[in-house]
Amino acid sequence: MVGRDPEGRLELAVEGARSGHGASVDFRRTTLRGISSSPLIRACGPRGTLLDATAGLGGDSFILAAAGFSVTAVERSPLVAAVLRDGLARAAAEPRTATIAARIELREGDARTIIAASQSVWSVIYLDPMYPVKSGSALAPKPIRLVREAVGDDLDSRLLFCAAAQASCGRVVVKRPHHAESLWCEPDLVFESKLARYDTYLRQGKSLRAMAQGIES
Repeated sequence: MVGRDPEGRLELAVEGARSGHGASVDFRRTTLRGISSSPLIRACGPRGTLLDATAGLGGDSFILAAAGFSVTAVERSPLVAAVLRDGLARAAAEPRTATIAARIELREGDARTIIAASQSVWSVIYLDPMYPVKSGSALAPKPIRLVREAVGDDLDSRLLFCAAAQASCGRVVVKRPHHAESLWCEPDLVFESKLARYDTYLRQGKSLRAMAQGIES
C-alpha cells in the first residue's frame, strides 16, 4: 500500500503499518561526496544517456544523474513509481537537488516493452534486478523488502538482459550480489564494491557481440 508519512512524503508500506514506518524517497538527504570514483559510476563509463531499467526507489538513478548522466528511469510497479515520482518532485523543488532531478525522466511500465519500442541510442543500460533471497542470508534493508513485496523477484531478469543486449547501447551494466553467478555470459569488466559487484558488458567487447550472435542464431 501507499500512504503519507508524518512529513507528508508518499511512502510504501505494508497494510496496517503506522504512518512513518514505510519507505519514502527523499533525495535531499543523499550524500554525493566521492560518487565520481564509485564502482557504479566507473562501471557505467563516460557520461551520456542512461536507461535504468529497474529503477525501484531511484537511489542509483539519482547517483547516476548527480554524476552527470541523463537518466531514463523505468519502474513497472505503479506503487513504487508513485513513491519515486513524489521524491523526484520534492528534489526538483530544492535548489541543491533541482539540477540533478531535471536529469531524470521517470517512465512507468515494463522496461522490455520500452526498450523494444524506443528509437533511442543509450550510452548505458543499467540493470539491478531483484533476485531470489538466498537461504540464511542477512535481512535486507526495509526499503528493499518493501519494494520486493510490491514487485516480487525479477524472474524475467534474463529476458530483460537479452533485450538490453540487443538494444542500441554502448554497454550493459548489471548489479549483482557477490555470491551470485553472472546473469548470462561472462562480463568484459567487473567493478567491485563492498556490498555488490557491477558486471559490465561492452558493445565493442566480446560479451555482447557473442551473445547477440547466439540470440540471433
